[in-house]
Amino acid sequence: MSRFRHRLALKIVLPFAALTLAIGAVGTLTATSALSSRSQEAFDNQLIHDGFVAQSMVQAGDADRRSILRLLTSGTGLSQNWANTPALQAWLERALTIHPNVVVETVDTSGREIVGVVGHGAVADTVTRNRDLSAWPSLSYVLTGAATGLDLVVPAPRAAIFTGQPVRNAGGVLVGAILVGDYLDDRAAAIRASLHDDITFYDINGQVLGTSLALGPGQWSTLALDGTTRNRVSPTTVVELSRTAGGPGMELVSTWVLRSANLGYVGTTASTAGLLADTNQLRIILVVLFLAGVLFTLAIGVWLARRIARPVHRLVEATRLVSAGDLAHQTPVTTHDEIGELTESFNQMTHSLKDKSASLKVTMTQLQDTYLMTIEALAAAVEARDPYTHGHTQRVEAYTVIMAKALGCDESEVSAIRRASVLHDIGKIGIEDVILRKQARLEPDEEIRMQKHPVIGVDMLKGIDFLDPVLPLVRHHHERWDGNGYPDQLRADEIPLGARILAVADALDAMTSDRPYRAARTFEYAKTEILKGSATHFDPEVVTAFIKSQRAIEDLLREAAGDEVNHHPSSDDLGGWRLHVVGR
Repeated sequence: MSRFRHRLALKIVLPFAALTLAIGAVGTLTATSALSSRSQEAFDNQLIHDGFVAQSMVQAGDADRRSILRLLTSGTGLSQNWANTPALQAWLERALTIHPNVVVETVDTSGREIVGVVGHGAVADTVTRNRDLSAWPSLSYVLTGAATGLDLVVPAPRAAIFTGQPVRNAGGVLVGAILVGDYLDDRAAAIRASLHDDITFYDINGQVLGTSLALGPGQWSTLALDGTTRNRVSPTTVVELSRTAGGPGMELVSTWVLRSANLGYVGTTASTAGLLADTNQLRIILVVLFLAGVLFTLAIGVWLARRIARPVHRLVEATRLVSAGDLAHQTPVTTHDEIGELTESFNQMTHSLKDKSASLKVTMTQLQDTYLMTIEALAAAVEARDPYTHGHTQRVEAYTVIMAKALGCDESEVSAIRRASVLHDIGKIGIEDVILRKQARLEPDEEIRMQKHPVIGVDMLKGIDFLDPVLPLVRHHHERWDGNGYPDQLRADEIPLGARILAVADALDAMTSDRPYRAARTFEYAKTEILKGSATHFDPEVVTAFIKSQRAIEDLLREAAGDEVNHHPSSDDLGGWRLHVVGR
């Protein structure tokens, strides 16, 4: 009853709840979309602003580097100490004390490093000497003396940007070059400390030179700019990219130009994690609010619907009781509206059904009995055609009932076995008289024809509902335990239990009945033969039940001793009782 009430309440309330849910969903999507759009717009504007600030800081760093270079080359200290390496190193360290991140390289005309000093050169491992720097890009051009100043990017071993110019002695002779630069990862970290955005430097091929992102060099390839992206970037155009490395974010890529020379690209990356978290939190709050409204609507609606539909529920419960067979049930009339009128009509209907049901039961019982008597009359007609089968069905019925009870079958199973015993040979009505009345053993083709009688019997009984449990027993009462029976060669437990019982009873009656070619066998003989057929012809459990029922079966045999003699050979025999088999 509660399940029905639940469905009925939903039928009343669900359309309104669905409408509320739809409005809530549309409202949530619209609100979150608008807020997300505004948040994204604000984020993009901030990213563009940060990108311009980052470019300004890059340009300011480049200007500082050139200023330091002019400072180092403006006096005579550089040329005076050039030939004395220790003195040159000491002079550079003093000059760069206030510039801790600046790197200075002095090289001779062959590209061989004289001394390299980092601004905080008091630390010993920040000073290098005698390295071959001739492979640095554009350095050879500076050493020719043709350029008064040149900017170059050195990718390895630690990416850095340098500004260099030739060095001449007091006599104007070219003695080498001086390069002032800084490491790109240091510059990226310094800009990030000011902007709180990550900075990435790319070369002209889009490969990462240095970044403040928390990525190892082995992961830099995931940030590389493809050709399409590089072609879209120009001095007047920036490109916005979605990034997932190091966390979700958006990167603004712009050109990296110094004194008209394109050195590569600068990327400014802002994390979108906070933006996504805020948007998701807002979406969750709106969804929870709308769902709470829908649930509240459902709760109130179900409560009201149950109060309105309670009389209907009582009527539904009454219909269930009546359908279960309680035709005496009367539903109380609690309202005076249409439902009350329906209840009164229902009570009148159940009263009428109660009277007509009793009459119908009597009629159905009579009809079923008439139907069964007609079928049994057909079975009797078979016996009339075959003198051997006269009395056979009654004896088999008695044997099967005894063994079925010994096996613990319930009343419905015993009833089905009883009817199958009466009807199991009804299919012989479709067997020709020349075969059925033959006084000698049947020929192979005649045996094949005789083996069709179980199928014929089932075809005759089909469509009679109350005989449905009987049909498998009629069809399979000639199946064997080892699978060599007919018509379907079933084996073991595939054969219905009733058919297995019927097979033993049929064999017992065949062996204890007179034949034109031999007298009836004794019960002991039949028992021995049935025991021999256990687990081949017959179910061992049924054979055990047969042995347990020996006394009752023998009593039946003595009672039937005065019955008329049968003159037709059996359709089966085991040790004098022929058994039709179909080879596997």
